[in-house]
Amino acid sequence: MPSNKIIHTVIEKSNIPLAAPSANLSTKPSGTCIEDIKEDFYNKVDILVDGGKCNIGIESTVVKVVDGVPVILRPGFVTEDDIKNVVR
Repeated sequence: MPSNKIIHTVIEKSNIPLAAPSANLSTKPSGTCIEDIKEDFYNKVDILVDGGKCNIGIESTVVKVVDGVPVILRPGFVTEDDIKNVVR
């Protein structure tokens, strides 16, 4: 779940499930500010929302729950121990 207040408002107002990847093209690292990604996405997306510089600067942890067990598909800032502490 992003920490940015702008996207929280978008999620809340949309009234539909949302999933979004990090702002990067395949094989490139995720940008941590809009300047990092502007050129890559120019003429490829309709809108870029500048929510300011990222606080963390690394990819999100992606988790899938399989038969009630969380499985990390991509490691990121949230660690396996962090997840275990929440699901216990």
